[in-house]
Amino acid sequence: MPGDSSAIGACHSRLRLCALAAAVQAQFFQHRAAPAACPSRPSWRNPSDTAFTLALAVSCALAYQPAHAQQQDNAAESKDTQATTVLDTVTVTATRSPNSRFDVPASVSTVSREELDDAQANTVSTLLRALPNVNYGGGPRSAAQSPAIRGLQGPRIILSVDGARRNYEGGVNTPLLIDPDFIRQVDVVRGPVSAVYGGGGLGGVMAFETITADDFLEPGKNFGGRIKGGYRSANEEWSTNLTTAARSGDFDFLASGTFRDFGEIHTGANGDHAKYPNDGNLKSGLLKGGFSPNELNRVEVSYQRFVDKMVGPTNPGGNLLSQFSHNLKRDQEQYTGSWAFRDTDRRLLDGKLTLYQTTFKLNSRSLATPPQADTTTMTKTVGVSLQNSSRFDTGSWMAHRLTYGVDFYRDTSENTSAGQSNSVLPNGKMRAVGVFLQDEISFLDNWTLIGALRHDDYKLTSPGQSEVSHDKLSPKLTLKYQPWKVLGVYGSYGKAYRGPTLTEMFGNLSTNRALFNFRPNTDLKPETSTAKEVGATLSFDDVLGRGDRLLMKAAYFTEDVKDMIDQQVVGRYTREAPFAGTGMIFQRRNVARAERHGGELEVAYAWDDLSLGLGYSRLRSKNAETGANLYAPPDKLSFGAQYRIDHNWSVRYLGQFVRAQDYDATELRRRSGYAVHDIGVTYQRRQYRVDVGITNLFNKGYATYQQSLADTFSYEQGRSVNVTLSARF
Repeated sequence: MPGDSSAIGACHSRLRLCALAAAVQAQFFQHRAAPAACPSRPSWRNPSDTAFTLALAVSCALAYQPAHAQQQDNAAESKDTQATTVLDTVTVTATRSPNSRFDVPASVSTVSREELDDAQANTVSTLLRALPNVNYGGGPRSAAQSPAIRGLQGPRIILSVDGARRNYEGGVNTPLLIDPDFIRQVDVVRGPVSAVYGGGGLGGVMAFETITADDFLEPGKNFGGRIKGGYRSANEEWSTNLTTAARSGDFDFLASGTFRDFGEIHTGANGDHAKYPNDGNLKSGLLKGGFSPNELNRVEVSYQRFVDKMVGPTNPGGNLLSQFSHNLKRDQEQYTGSWAFRDTDRRLLDGKLTLYQTTFKLNSRSLATPPQADTTTMTKTVGVSLQNSSRFDTGSWMAHRLTYGVDFYRDTSENTSAGQSNSVLPNGKMRAVGVFLQDEISFLDNWTLIGALRHDDYKLTSPGQSEVSHDKLSPKLTLKYQPWKVLGVYGSYGKAYRGPTLTEMFGNLSTNRALFNFRPNTDLKPETSTAKEVGATLSFDDVLGRGDRLLMKAAYFTEDVKDMIDQQVVGRYTREAPFAGTGMIFQRRNVARAERHGGELEVAYAWDDLSLGLGYSRLRSKNAETGANLYAPPDKLSFGAQYRIDHNWSVRYLGQFVRAQDYDATELRRRSGYAVHDIGVTYQRRQYRVDVGITNLFNKGYATYQQSLADTFSYEQGRSVNVTLSARF
């Protein structure tokens, strides 16, 4: 349900009702989505910050009223005459070339800026966890929320922000530090993408695009922006954001800053799990400048910084049983420069050069008595990507779009524990370089053939260890047939791989004074997968009434993974003070062969001021030799509805229904099923907007499946009241 389109197409009814889509999946539909989470009773934890946030939003709103107000009035007036239309989001992620998300022969979802606003998102997971076969585990603390696509996470999926890879293998912490206020669009591609993106693309890719000056400048205006303030009761969070944009000749600029202050987390559980400590704050900023000397060239530079501090357990996914409290500070910087170029008709030149550097730092200082070891973690990624597309015909019945390029990146990891090298997260470097070629062939009017081939070479080095290197060839072939306008079918076959990480190969901890121990495995081999996928799209107009539209997209896949790397228990030991009980010894090992299969279904319907959406996903994974069920998120169904009452008011509902995961061979990972309901209302007049929502309406106590340890898992946020005020100027 992207804001202005849907994973199945976007539904934009009068008043920009964008179809919910890929998410029906995302439960957040159209130009308005389901709100985010917060517990029921507001805790007036910091009145001064509250007053400042709300006063700032209101005063700014009153200060600026002109052009944007006129635009809103015009939009409202056009409602009575504008026929219902369906817009379709353009994604460049699935094939590294522009394509309609609905028509592209792949399982793709897109989340828009509008949907994030509708969801009152305070974390990336607020909205994305509702997409089919997209999951977030780790508990309610944002530091532990790592995304998974088709049950694969960490180094098995590719994360990028403005083309810069976000690499980090630190286990319990997520590398995806980006404030939702800065996101313009998110593309999620499910399934192997190594043929165009290289190693790590077994599960798919999650690509984030940040906001631009054009998103805040009205036509003919050279200055504009937005101010926003909000409160969330579930984690006692007060937030404010100020974004400004300007244009001068061929130059444009954008600056955005967010501040969040949050406290303990209220869950829907009872007893010791009712509240979790999480006091802290977040500061984040985005600076962006662009230069467009003509229509054929654009140069852009940007800087992002994300810093947050919080108090909690060593493992941010832990509960009160993880009694060893720490001060945790996360710091991520990203520098990006890009040059987009093309010729007049895009026949020979239509490409982009991107250079980037990202640095992720994590510092943990013990507050326990006696204190545990302080730790530091740093991962720096430096990379460059160059690609171009050329178009040509081979006869009157066949057209080609040839996309080709080269990617390079290098990760440097430096980690310490008590001032010494951290044996669990070893120091080292990883270098990867790949070249790729893809041909999108359209022929005989209704056939499309996409062939891609990529060669990757990577090298892993760690002090005191032998160098490890591998190279892989990853092909992919997709065929689509569109016999009628209402129906499209496709099938694909592809191979993907990902090499072992430093931690998987060399991570080592052997002491009784620890919760868990780890053993290295220098014999690990790269994972390789062979995937087959079939899918279909259906599009109908005037189904129940004139001007309505029904969109459906379904995909089914099977995947054979050889040498799948799995964390297994290889022994136990008796813990010593300050720990107690029996600890487990873990080691990463290659499973001889894993079989995975599943699928996604997305349905979106829009008629006049009503939008409905449905999303369903299923996944199963097993060891092909033993038949034991491996890690696989449970079946998930999302249903959303949105109705615009008049020019100013709209209401929405979102429900997520998750089946119990009671079939994992690792019993410690099993979780009960749950259902969560969200409701919300929006009032918008001219440039002013007010959102009020209640998430987890019935205060359900539940824990997501992706948390692997039975005695340290944490419950998600309980009932939450969310209020957001915003104004454009």
